[in-house]
Amino acid sequence: MTVLPFSGSHLTSQPCILPLMRPLLSLLALVWLPSCVHVFTTHYDYQATAPAPTAAGSAFRVEFIPKATESGIAVSAMVVGGAMVSEVGPYQMRLHAFGQPGDQQWFEIKSLRLSGADHFEAPMQARGFQGRAEFTPTQTPGTTRASLLLGPYISLDAKKQHDIVLDAEVVVKRRSGPTRSTLHIPLALTKTKRRESTNVIAEIAHDIRDRDKPMIPDALPPPPEKP
Repeated sequence: MTVLPFSGSHLTSQPCILPLMRPLLSLLALVWLPSCVHVFTTHYDYQATAPAPTAAGSAFRVEFIPKATESGIAVSAMVVGGAMVSEVGPYQMRLHAFGQPGDQQWFEIKSLRLSGADHFEAPMQARGFQGRAEFTPTQTPGTTRASLLLGPYISLDAKKQHDIVLDAEVVVKRRSGPTRSTLHIPLALTKTKRRESTNVIAEIAHDIRDRDKPMIPDALPPPPEKP
């Protein structure tokens, strides 16, 4: 048996197979990946349990925006890849007023308080609702909206504060002058679920194509179109 000697020149003259295999490996990775990843989101917030209160011809609605998320992994026989996300508190509140074009001009808050069972009382300091919200047209013809984002985050115990009440004193400026009114909005903790599907291959292609473009997520959800 003849043994061939290995020399440095002999080794360097052989072509490396790894660069030739990379396109094939990338293709196999895309084939093995699940084409879709499902995101199951549970959204917790507080919704009014009574018709929207009115003040100076405008209807008011309060919005609780969850500022935290809890995530997990979804695994089942029907879902190859997925994630579970819970949108939970603490919350940031936003107060909306809906009026008519040429009537209401702005509104401001003079006092605001949350209350509930077991002697729960949470008055908000004035610095949390400073400023005026101007009425502007919405996508709904004949409707204007003014939205005021409240400053502090509100932490609520989902078990103890399942049902709460918002009481506020507001001033609405109309063409005829300012009007001072009180709002009483009963609220209950609600849970909604949604599912979103993402095509993995399309997202990879999008990331490669737009890798140099900054992506800035929206800080707040779009305001509602009706009270």
